[in-house]
Amino acid sequence: MGRFAWQHRNGLIDDATRARLQNNGNAQADWLLGQLFSAFAGVGSQELQNDPLMLVRGSQLALQQNADRMMLHNGWLTVQDAQGQRWYFIHGELANNAFSIQQSHQLVTELRQREQDLKQRWPQAQLLTRGTVLFSDDASQRAQHDVQTLGSITLAGVLLLVLLVFRSLRPLLLCVIPVAIGAIAGTVMTLLCFGELHLMTLVMSLSIVGISADYALYYLTERMVHGAQASAWQSLRKVRATLLLALGTTAIAWLLMLLAPFPGLRQLAVFAASGLTASCLTVVLLYPWLVGGLPVRPIPLMVQLARWLAAWRRQKALRIGLPLLVALYALGGMVQLNVDDDIAHLQSAPAQLLAQDRQLAALTGQRADQTWFVVWGDNAQQTLQRLAHLIPDLQQAQQQGLLQTYCVLPLRSLARQQQDLATLQQAAPHIMARLKQAGISVPAPDLQPMPVTPQAWLASPLSEGWRLLWLSLPDGRSGVLVPTSGVKNSAALSALAQKHQGVSWVDRKASYDALFSFWRALLSGLLALALALIALSYLWRLGLKAGLRSVLPSVLSLATALATLGWSGASLNLFALLALILVLGIGINYTLFFSNPQGTPLTSLLAVSLAMMTTLLTLGILVFSSTSAIASFGTVLCSGIFSAFLSSPLAMPQTKSRKRR
Repeated sequence: MGRFAWQHRNGLIDDATRARLQNNGNAQADWLLGQLFSAFAGVGSQELQNDPLMLVRGSQLALQQNADRMMLHNGWLTVQDAQGQRWYFIHGELANNAFSIQQSHQLVTELRQREQDLKQRWPQAQLLTRGTVLFSDDASQRAQHDVQTLGSITLAGVLLLVLLVFRSLRPLLLCVIPVAIGAIAGTVMTLLCFGELHLMTLVMSLSIVGISADYALYYLTERMVHGAQASAWQSLRKVRATLLLALGTTAIAWLLMLLAPFPGLRQLAVFAASGLTASCLTVVLLYPWLVGGLPVRPIPLMVQLARWLAAWRRQKALRIGLPLLVALYALGGMVQLNVDDDIAHLQSAPAQLLAQDRQLAALTGQRADQTWFVVWGDNAQQTLQRLAHLIPDLQQAQQQGLLQTYCVLPLRSLARQQQDLATLQQAAPHIMARLKQAGISVPAPDLQPMPVTPQAWLASPLSEGWRLLWLSLPDGRSGVLVPTSGVKNSAALSALAQKHQGVSWVDRKASYDALFSFWRALLSGLLALALALIALSYLWRLGLKAGLRSVLPSVLSLATALATLGWSGASLNLFALLALILVLGIGINYTLFFSNPQGTPLTSLLAVSLAMMTTLLTLGILVFSSTSAIASFGTVLCSGIFSAFLSSPLAMPQTKSRKRR
C-alpha cells in the first residue's frame, strides 16, 4: 500500500492538501513545519528525504479520516473501538445466486460452523457478522417452519372437523379431493406465469385450504341433509348458482392482489384464483358422480342451530341489537385507527442479528440507512468529473443540516490530477524556501506527472474497503456511490441531485414508503368500488330493503376488521388492506349461502358454520406466524370473517308469515 501511495503521490492529492497548496503553498509549509516539530507526528528522516512535501502523509491522513477510523494494518482492513481493541474485517461476496434459498442456507450453516470452530480454538475471540444473506436466510427458515408446522395443524384441524360433522371417512376424502386439485392447479398456474414459487405464496396459500373446502362442504351438507328426498343432480341444481357466484366474488377479490407491487402477493393472487376455480369446478363437474350412496344423517346440533335461526326470525332485539353492537365496536376501534406506511414497522428480524448489525455500524460509522447518491458517466473520467462537481454541494448540504455524514471515493479525474500537478509545481519553490529558512535541508521534490487511473487504483491495496462504491459496465460506462447517513430532508437532497447531470438520489426506504402509500390509497378506492358494485347488485336483484339487509354483513365485516386493528394498537397498512379485500370476498359467500332461494336456512346455517370454522382454522392459524406482516394479515381476516358469520343471517329470505305481518 505504501509503495503505491508513494509512486502516485502527485496524483493522489487530497482535498485538504489541495486547499493548503493554494496561495503559493503557505498553508502547506506551515503544516509541514508543524508536522516536523510535533512530538507526536513521528516524522522520520527517511520519509522526509523520499517525500519532502509529505504528500503521502497528507493523503493517508485524509483517507483515514474519510474512512471513519478504518485503516489498513498489516494488510488487513481494521478499526479500533472505544476500548482500544482492534477489529479485523473479512469481506465476502456470494459466488452463486443470491436468491437461492438452499445455497444461502448452506452458506449460513457453514459460517456458523466456522464460528464455533473459531471460538473453540480461541475462546476469547469475538466474531460479528453482517449481511443481507443472514437476514434473508432467517426469514426463509421461519417461512418454511410456518409452512410445515402451521400447515400440518391446519390440515389436521379441517379433517377432524369434517370427520366429526359427517362421521364418515368418505366425506373426509371428498373434502380432500378439491383441496388437492386446487393446490396442484394453483402451483402449476403460478409456475407457468412466474417460473417460480415465492415462500410468501406458500405460507399464505394455507388460507386457500379452508376456502376451497367450502365448496365441497356446501354441497356435501346439502346431500347429507336432503339426500333421501333429492338426487345428486337435483342437489347440484340447488347449489350450483350459489357456488359459481361465490367463486366469482372470491376470485375477483383475490385477483385484485395482482395490482400489489410485490411478487409474492401477485403470485398468491394467481395461485388462489386458479386454485379456487379448479376446486369449485371439481365440485360442480365431478361430485354428482362421486356422492352416490353417501350416508344421510340428521344435522349435528340441530336444536341449537334451529333456535339460533328462530331467534333471528322472531326476536327483533337480536336482528337489530347484534348489528348495532358490532357497529358500536367497529366505530370505537376505527376512531383509534392510525395509518402507517412505514415499511420498517413490518420487519421482524431476530434480536441477535440486529444487535450485531448495530455494533458493526457503531464500529465502522456505516449505518444501513440505504440512502446514497449515484453518479454515473459514459466513461470513468466523466464519472469522476461529475463527482467533483457534486462535492461542494454535499459540503453545503452538510453545513445546512440536511445530512450528517457522507462518504466520497478518494479518487479524482485525470483532469483534476493535472490541475493539482500544476498547483504543486507553482507552490513547491515557495514551500522549499520556507523549509530552508527554518534550517531544514531536503532534496528537491519530484514534480513529474504520476497519473492514477481507476483501473490501477482498484487493483491497489489503497482501494480496500472502497471498491464496492465503484461500478463498471462492459460497455465502458461507470458509476460511483456516495453513501450518506443521518438524512434529515430527503426531498431537498433529491432536488440537489437534479441540479447535476448524471447524478441521482436514492432513498430506498422513502421510495418504498411512498409506494406503500400509493397502493394503499389505490386499493382503498378499489375496495370501496367493489363494495358499491356488490351493493348495487343486491339492490337490483332483491330490492331496496332486502338488498340493504344483504349488504349490511359485508359492511360490518370490513368495519369490524378495521376496528380490530384500532383496538389492538396496530396500524392500517397495505397488508391489512389486502386482508380486507379477502374479508369482502370470503364474507360474501356466507350471505350468498343464506340468500339462496332454493336452499333451506338450516342447511345454509350448517354450511356457513362449517365454512367459517374451516376458514378460521386456516386463516386464523396465520395469527401465530413468526412473520409480523403475515400475523397481522391473519388477525384482520379472522375478525372480519367472524363478524360476517355473525351477521350473515340478515340475508335470509323473509318467510311468508313475516311478509303478511
